[in-house]
Amino acid sequence: MDISRTELKFMISYEEYRKLRNQLSLLMELDLHSEEATKDYAISSVYFDDLYASRVGEKADGIEYHQKFRLRTYSTGDVRLEYKTKVGQMTGKESLWVNEELSQALINRDFDVLYDHLDEPLIADIVTRMKLDDLHPEVVIEYHREAYTYPEGNVRVTFDKDIGAYTFGSDPRFIRRIIEPTMMILEVKYSGFIPEHIRKVIFSHRYQVSSLSKYYMGWIILFN
Repeated sequence: MDISRTELKFMISYEEYRKLRNQLSLLMELDLHSEEATKDYAISSVYFDDLYASRVGEKADGIEYHQKFRLRTYSTGDVRLEYKTKVGQMTGKESLWVNEELSQALINRDFDVLYDHLDEPLIADIVTRMKLDDLHPEVVIEYHREAYTYPEGNVRVTFDKDIGAYTFGSDPRFIRRIIEPTMMILEVKYSGFIPEHIRKVIFSHRYQVSSLSKYYMGWIILFN
């Protein structure tokens, strides 16, 4: 996996969001998947972990190297299996769009169906983890994302709002907020470099870089 993309995360207030969004909207393009009325789109991610909640333990112990599987559903109904690796602020991601049958097979660990798709390396990898490490769906994270893109440097700036979590298999109506309602998560991602005019706008606000993980924050709220 190519781990060459920089990912920076910040916790910001709605007032900070409004100021930055107004500036970035003049420089960057709104993501094509955004809904016209709200300028954002919904995301629901099922995170997988093993019997010992190793992904949580790695984060809690401050380990710089993280890997995680998630099944991400968008407001369009499209579903993608993702395997993300992060080393410090550098990330890499493998992904595969999946249909309804394969999505349900992953969630239910239906090996009869999954075995028919082992020619896909990502499916073969997650099946191996399921067999060896008891990898299973653990937590669902839901939120709305407002995203802006810029071609040079493959820059992507996202604002994640209304972030909540619930235990996989439980009633989604009992979703728990994982950050204060007045706050949101800003993510800045780029490959190689970030154009100077965009860099100046973002970093002139002097936000503090934070090691945020929605899955870790959600797990702590639900299980601790």
